[in-house]
Amino acid sequence: MMATKRGRKSNRTVPYDPEFVENWTIARLQQELHLLNVPYRSGSKRMELVKKLKEAQAALRGAVSQHAPSDAIASHDAPRQDGRQTGSPERADSTSLRNMISSLADSVNTLQNCYCRLENSVLTLTQSRSVQPTSAAAAGSSRQMATDGIRAPTPTTHVAYSPLMHPGSTLAAVTEEFTLDSAYRKLQEESIPSGDSADVQIQTAGTSSRCTTNSMSAYGLIDDELNTAVDSLWNHALSEKTLATYKSGLNCFVTFLVMRGIACAANSLPIVDEDLLIFFVTYCQEALCLKFDTIKLYLAGIRFHYIKLNLGDPLANTMRLNYILRGIKRTQVNFSNKRLPITFKLLNHMCITISSSQGLFEPFVKKMLCCIFQTAFYGFLRCGEFTCRKLGDQSYLRLSDVHVLPDKSSFILYLRSSKMDPFGKGVHIRIFDNEVLHPVLTMVNYLKVRHSLGATPTCPLFIEDLFKSKPLMRHTFISYLKACLSLIGVNSKDFNGHSFRIGAATSAAAAGVQDVVIKVLGRWSSDCFIRYIHTNPATLQSAQLNMTVS
Repeated sequence: MMATKRGRKSNRTVPYDPEFVENWTIARLQQELHLLNVPYRSGSKRMELVKKLKEAQAALRGAVSQHAPSDAIASHDAPRQDGRQTGSPERADSTSLRNMISSLADSVNTLQNCYCRLENSVLTLTQSRSVQPTSAAAAGSSRQMATDGIRAPTPTTHVAYSPLMHPGSTLAAVTEEFTLDSAYRKLQEESIPSGDSADVQIQTAGTSSRCTTNSMSAYGLIDDELNTAVDSLWNHALSEKTLATYKSGLNCFVTFLVMRGIACAANSLPIVDEDLLIFFVTYCQEALCLKFDTIKLYLAGIRFHYIKLNLGDPLANTMRLNYILRGIKRTQVNFSNKRLPITFKLLNHMCITISSSQGLFEPFVKKMLCCIFQTAFYGFLRCGEFTCRKLGDQSYLRLSDVHVLPDKSSFILYLRSSKMDPFGKGVHIRIFDNEVLHPVLTMVNYLKVRHSLGATPTCPLFIEDLFKSKPLMRHTFISYLKACLSLIGVNSKDFNGHSFRIGAATSAAAAGVQDVVIKVLGRWSSDCFIRYIHTNPATLQSAQLNMTVS
């Protein structure tokens, strides 16, 4: 006999309720968690989001209940079959609001009583001081009565008319003049002295007797000033260029998060995991076509802003991310910019050609270029140390930064800021004279021209042109340099402002200067100067011949 087929029994005991939290979609749960400022992990399952939302709502109800009076009675509606109460959220919120308003009304009444007692006690003592007592005992008893009047208990629910009120005042007048601000000011005024001496001066009410050291507004002002100081210190923790790069990296990361459906802002960052960072660096390479070095800088910027917001280090314990970065570096074709050196031989040729050229440069520009070229070469200067990248930069060289010794054997150049001086202590560079290019004499002649034109010690050392006393910009100097190289028949494509520093290191190594001395001249803290040295092919050929002979 064939068994009877059983029908499926429905497990749903109550009708479907779209307002039931467990029935919400993932998108609605994420939106509600975002409104409550509750962080959640990307890719969380629906039940995990439901659990976080219930915990947040429970914490919110607990915070509201703390502000309600202790005798507030919660709703005792019968529970429904799905575990929810029949009382609507609007009814619970209105009940809590009424309880809070009732508690606030009691506090206002208490402040009214304190205000009246304090004001009338001051008036009573002032009147007693106007009448001189006949004996010390009478004065003592008067003060004791005033003290008893201040400590007398008063009702806490209603303000009634009493002899302690201001003479001639009524309940309506007191109520109309009373505000929370006036009561707070009265409570913040300095207390009346209670010494035994009859000569104690009773202070009158006013701003002069207010105790500002215990004022909440004073603390608030101090906190605001400290927050401003802290923000300023964060901005000075790194250079402006580094902060700008870090900000670009953060904006790119925020855009990536928004594209993935994670709502956030630069000042409200979510908690991220290693998987999200791996996706971000992959997005930077595949979609944005960023280089490995740029991606590393963007990650450093993300780390900086997370630490600034006290959200921890998102790059800690990210071993998989490090391997992904290695993969990006190996898959990219990294081209290094070829920068040729301006050696002493090339520098000498440029200075001679500039001085003898006609019509290409003005006489003032000729003197300035020769001075810049020689100072940058013998001082191992970076291009950013004697030019400005943007307007408004205050780290440019000034006329007062050059000090020529009386015997004119050398001059000292003071650098206000440099790459290896992040804290702005300043660096002094001494440049000596020689019999070939005469760099000291060139600087002296250039300074004479500037002073004859009315330049002050605070004016920029190198300027755009004779009629603009603005600091020399980087792009202007590069254009001058390429024009000079083209004038002597050299292809200027692979030369830039750093070529003087590279050429100085190359010339020093070719002259047999020790590596330690080269590091001191170029202000290098490591052996990275070795990659600046360009070895002449003739030197390599001679070395190989010596190897063959030996």
